[in-house]
Amino acid sequence: MSAKGTARARLILLEGLCAVFLVVCALSVRIDRAVPAFGGQRMRGTELLRTPSLLDIVFSRPGTAKILLRASFPLIGYMEGARRDMPAPGALSELMSYFMGFTARYSRDLAFASLSGFLAGSQSLSGEINPQDLDKEWGVKEVLYSLPPGEDVVPVAVTLNTGPMVAIYHTHASESFLPELRKKNAAEAFSEDPSISVVQAGEMLARELQQRYRIPCLHSDSMHDIDTRIGAYYRSEATVKAILQKYPECRVLIDVHRDSQPRNITAVTVRGRSYARLMIVIGTDNPKWVQNHEFARAIIAKLEEGYPGVSRGIFYESAVYNQKYSPMAILVECGGVGNTLAECQNSVQALAWAIASAILPAAPPRP
Repeated sequence: MSAKGTARARLILLEGLCAVFLVVCALSVRIDRAVPAFGGQRMRGTELLRTPSLLDIVFSRPGTAKILLRASFPLIGYMEGARRDMPAPGALSELMSYFMGFTARYSRDLAFASLSGFLAGSQSLSGEINPQDLDKEWGVKEVLYSLPPGEDVVPVAVTLNTGPMVAIYHTHASESFLPELRKKNAAEAFSEDPSISVVQAGEMLARELQQRYRIPCLHSDSMHDIDTRIGAYYRSEATVKAILQKYPECRVLIDVHRDSQPRNITAVTVRGRSYARLMIVIGTDNPKWVQNHEFARAIIAKLEEGYPGVSRGIFYESAVYNQKYSPMAILVECGGVGNTLAECQNSVQALAWAIASAILPAAPPRP
């Protein structure tokens, strides 16, 4: 190709990129603080901006927006696949995974795949579960407080005889924190001891919601990843279904995790206190994802209002994460491998206030 032809090709490419940029700007729906948190940075600004847009229509149809975005920007699909605690599989594994329907990262995963109950459609995982076995089989603990409202506390708009309003559980219950384990390697940030794992963060959240805001809670400490992380979401789905079968009035589902990001991304100091930063993950492969997203945005907005910098925003992935079972279902990443449980407790206090503000008739005062 001649030099003139090369220059013309570059000009056409530049014009195309400019056109794409202008289209993206023209289709912008809103600017707010509930944004994907790839780098852990939050947006600045105090005003929310919303403009009429075609994306208002597109995003109201579950799945359509995701398909269009992934087709237009392949990097989104790459980022979804890259955000994993384990190393990316090789080309051969990716090819095999395409035909098997799941990503096999180790040879043992192939063996597990042949076992009844591994895949989502298997009878042992999709069958009926006796709700009476929740305590024995699934590690569910009911702790419903009936204390009278204290000073500066707004009572919840439900009665205790309706059962729990919030269910907290852990798909990856063994996720822990290096300072609590006295270890240095991020790959070792796991423990079967619930007192030093993310289960303790869930217990803190349940206690905060119950004692401070009188919101009836249920906390499951079941270890869905005790043997392998592969298939953990299928096992936690069984727990969620069992909980909702016994307590169909339960409205809020919170899957509490620990992120794999380092401390320089997941720690922040606000008003002299150290916090483990919080990120909400929304799975876009479920029919309720738009409602899940709106609920997450309400929580993020309150966090930014009361605890600027604690939120890392919302991360979107092509997944379900059991969020199809409620319009108020979210996955929360509480800190990362380098945080402490003391920092998690500070963050859980902030998160409980944000959740209470989103679901109570009137927002309670910030603790």
